Amino acid sequence: MSEGTERQAQREETYDAIVARLERVVGELESGQLTLEQSIDKFAEGVRLAKDASRKLDDAERRIDLLVRGPDGGEEAVPFDAQPSGGGRGT
Repeated sequence: MSEGTERQAQREETYDAIVARLERVVGELESGQLTLEQSIDKFAEGVRLAKDASRKLDDAERRIDLLVRGPDGGEEAVPFDAQPSGGGRGT
Protein backbone atom coordinates (compact mmCIF):
# COMPACT_ATOMS: atom_id res chain seq x y z
CA MET A 1 0.00 0.00 0.00
CA SER A 2 1.45 3.38 -0.97
CA GLU A 3 1.77 6.18 1.59
CA GLY A 4 -0.94 8.22 -0.19
CA THR A 5 -3.34 5.27 -0.19
CA GLU A 6 -2.54 4.58 3.46
CA ARG A 7 -3.25 8.22 4.38
CA GLN A 8 -6.60 8.08 2.51
CA ALA A 9 -7.57 4.91 4.39
CA GLN A 10 -6.66 6.58 7.70
CA ARG A 11 -8.86 9.58 6.87
CA GLU A 12 -11.81 7.25 6.27
CA GLU A 13 -11.19 5.27 9.46
CA THR A 14 -13.49 6.04 12.37
CA TYR A 15 -12.27 7.77 15.51
CA ASP A 16 -13.02 4.66 17.57
CA ALA A 17 -10.99 2.47 15.22
CA ILE A 18 -8.05 4.87 15.38
CA VAL A 19 -8.17 4.91 19.19
CA ALA A 20 -8.35 1.10 19.28
CA ARG A 21 -5.25 0.89 17.05
CA LEU A 22 -3.48 3.43 19.24
CA GLU A 23 -4.30 1.38 22.34
CA ARG A 24 -2.82 -1.73 20.68
CA VAL A 25 0.36 0.17 19.78
CA VAL A 26 0.70 1.43 23.36
CA GLY A 27 0.20 -2.12 24.65
CA GLU A 28 2.92 -3.42 22.35
CA LEU A 29 5.29 -0.68 23.48
CA GLU A 30 4.54 -1.35 27.14
CA SER A 31 5.06 -5.11 26.73
CA GLY A 32 8.82 -4.71 26.57
CA GLN A 33 9.01 -7.41 23.89
CA LEU A 34 10.07 -5.16 21.00
CA THR A 35 13.54 -4.43 19.76
CA LEU A 36 14.74 -0.83 19.76
CA GLU A 37 13.99 -0.48 16.03
CA GLN A 38 10.52 -2.00 16.46
CA SER A 39 9.88 0.33 19.40
CA ILE A 40 10.85 3.36 17.35
CA ASP A 41 8.60 2.24 14.49
CA LYS A 42 5.70 1.64 16.88
CA PHE A 43 6.27 5.00 18.54
CA ALA A 44 6.14 6.71 15.13
CA GLU A 45 2.94 4.82 14.31
CA GLY A 46 1.47 5.92 17.65
CA VAL A 47 2.30 9.57 16.96
CA ARG A 48 0.60 9.33 13.54
CA LEU A 49 -2.46 7.70 15.10
CA ALA A 50 -2.67 10.35 17.83
CA LYS A 51 -2.54 13.09 15.19
CA ASP A 52 -5.23 11.33 13.13
CA ALA A 53 -7.45 11.04 16.21
CA SER A 54 -6.91 14.72 17.00
CA ARG A 55 -7.88 15.66 13.43
CA LYS A 56 -11.06 13.58 13.73
CA LEU A 57 -11.99 15.42 16.93
CA ASP A 58 -11.28 18.79 15.30
CA ASP A 59 -13.48 17.84 12.34
CA ALA A 60 -16.29 16.80 14.68
CA GLU A 61 -16.02 20.09 16.55
CA ARG A 62 -16.29 22.04 13.28
CA ARG A 63 -19.35 20.01 12.28
CA ILE A 64 -20.99 20.72 15.64
CA ASP A 65 -20.24 24.44 15.25
CA LEU A 66 -21.98 24.38 11.87
CA LEU A 67 -25.03 22.53 13.20
CA VAL A 68 -25.81 24.81 16.12
CA ARG A 69 -28.62 27.24 15.43
CA GLY A 70 -29.35 30.52 17.18
CA PRO A 71 -32.61 31.43 18.96
CA ASP A 72 -34.01 33.08 15.80
CA GLY A 73 -33.58 29.85 13.82
CA GLY A 74 -30.56 31.15 11.93
CA GLU A 75 -27.22 29.47 12.07
CA GLU A 76 -25.01 30.65 14.87
CA ALA A 77 -21.50 29.38 15.48
CA VAL A 78 -21.12 28.55 19.15
CA PRO A 79 -17.76 27.47 20.59
CA PHE A 80 -17.70 23.76 21.39
CA ASP A 81 -17.09 24.34 25.10
CA ALA A 82 -19.72 27.09 25.50
CA GLN A 83 -22.29 26.54 28.22
CA PRO A 84 -25.96 27.30 27.52
CA SER A 85 -26.90 30.64 29.04
CA GLY A 86 -30.00 29.75 31.07
CA GLY A 87 -33.35 29.46 29.34
CA GLY A 88 -34.95 26.05 29.70
CA ARG A 89 -32.42 23.67 28.14
CA GLY A 90 -31.18 20.91 30.41
CA THR A 91 -31.73 22.82 33.64
